[in-house]
Amino acid sequence: MADREAGGAQPPAASPDSAAAEVAALFALVSARYGGRLDARQLEGVRKAIEAIVEQARAVRAVRLGNADEPYPTFRPYRADEAPRP
Repeated sequence: MADREAGGAQPPAASPDSAAAEVAALFALVSARYGGRLDARQLEGVRKAIEAIVEQARAVRAVRLGNADEPYPTFRPYRADEAPRP
């Protein structure tokens, strides 16, 4: 985390063309496997869902983590009158 705050290397910006190509490839895969069972409206819904997934995946990939970065601990308040949780 310190690397990111100290001006660590930023990932290269993903081009819209590569995102469109990724969407097209994934949609072609889904369409080939399940296209016979879906009508045009459903296929358009699948395409929009794939576009959203690709956008979200690119956002997650853009966050660079160092080897020492750990997840945030879960806050669990302690109450003396309750049994401890695992």
